[in-house]
Amino acid sequence: MRDRHRHRLRTQGRHDLASRPASVRAARRTLVGTVAIAGATAALVAIARGGQAAWLCVPAALLAAGATRTRLTGVTAACTVIAGALAALLAGASTHGRPSTVLLVVVTALSVAVLLAMRERLERERDVLRASALTDPLTGAANRRSLLSRIDYEIARHARTRRNFALLMLDLDGFKQLNDRFGHPAGDDLLREVAGALSRVIRDQDTVARVGGDEFCVLAPETDDAGAERLISRVQTAVTRVVAGVEALAASTGAAVYPADGESAGELLEAADQRLLVVKRESRGTRPRRRAA
Repeated sequence: MRDRHRHRLRTQGRHDLASRPASVRAARRTLVGTVAIAGATAALVAIARGGQAAWLCVPAALLAAGATRTRLTGVTAACTVIAGALAALLAGASTHGRPSTVLLVVVTALSVAVLLAMRERLERERDVLRASALTDPLTGAANRRSLLSRIDYEIARHARTRRNFALLMLDLDGFKQLNDRFGHPAGDDLLREVAGALSRVIRDQDTVARVGGDEFCVLAPETDDAGAERLISRVQTAVTRVVAGVEALAASTGAAVYPADGESAGELLEAADQRLLVVKRESRGTRPRRRAA
């Protein structure tokens, strides 16, 4: 589930057509920048009539490779700079003080390789930090911050298509008593099992999030009222199997559907929470206290 959630975070906006023109413009800027750097480096080497000025291709290649986004384009940019510098070097009339061509290429290539390796390492660490900032560390599900961001994204998307999506809120009744009786490790194991059960009964495009101690949410795009009822049934069945045999432990659920129940993340969470409270009141026969969404 953790891998699927990370994959969803990385690909959330990838299919948005509005991002394509920006990507094309960025690629063109990179190409123009690479050509400009290669041309300037070759011109400087030619003006200096070769010699030690050829070493200018090292920082120039690093600059060109650093402005790219992928390893392939970085290598291509560096090769372009090196080729321009070598062409100017070999065309120079003077061979006095000319550096070894092989040494020049090797030093530049190794420098670029170190740059690209360090950049990829930093990008991996950035992805890990991003995932940890958007993932619940105990269950591997999305956290509240990730859920709110996803709801805002779905609101914008469904507003354009005038479609519905559902937000389901789930609360484990009796979880505090289980923690008190069996200890927090047992409670943590139960939360992980519930998160796993939820992830197995939802679609790939749905999102499971843990938003509180024993509170979970399921965000289901392209889902209307009837679909929300079916989702509640699947979720209830999955959670019931997990808590089967655990005395005094059950699950309450409430759902909200965009846009009928709200047009913002806060409104949808509030609507789902109020319906969850109604379910709790009906199941317990008592009036629970109001909780913040």
